[in-house]
Amino acid sequence: MTRESGFTLIEALIAMLILIVGLVAIANLFVVAASSNQIGNYTTVTTATASDVMEKLKAIPFVNLTNYAGTYTAADPWNVEDWNDDDFATAAASAPACGAPAALIGKDTCVTQLAGVGTVVTHWKIIDPAAGGTLTRFILVRSEVRALLGRSTRAQFATFRSCVANSCP
Repeated sequence: MTRESGFTLIEALIAMLILIVGLVAIANLFVVAASSNQIGNYTTVTTATASDVMEKLKAIPFVNLTNYAGTYTAADPWNVEDWNDDDFATAAASAPACGAPAALIGKDTCVTQLAGVGTVVTHWKIIDPAAGGTLTRFILVRSEVRALLGRSTRAQFATFRSCVANSCP
């Protein structure tokens, strides 16, 4: 009697199981990579928008910078932490689009709509710290992406502007 060689059904099932486990792990890597890529895109958009608004605020003449009208607390003299998720969520409905520097005068929020990304809401505060008798303004800009998939990313920039000449720029 001759013996036939080959795989048994059990060996074939074990090989298929190992292959399926490997394919599931690779598919998970694709999901994680796509998610990380999307978060990177949101971070880039948020940072670029915050930087753009900061540059527009720097282009506004010093005398036209409108100070923040909110209250300051002893624990947070710059009043940075009073921005919360509700501020960003409600601002998208009522804020104007981020435009030319002149369009930002007297405002504290603007919105940018980007196809495929979502809504970028940008808040800013212009604060007079009354430091050293010089005309100084502290400018704080924060942007957040309200993404289509429910994720959000924030970027924040801060700078000082001073007027040291007889006539401010």
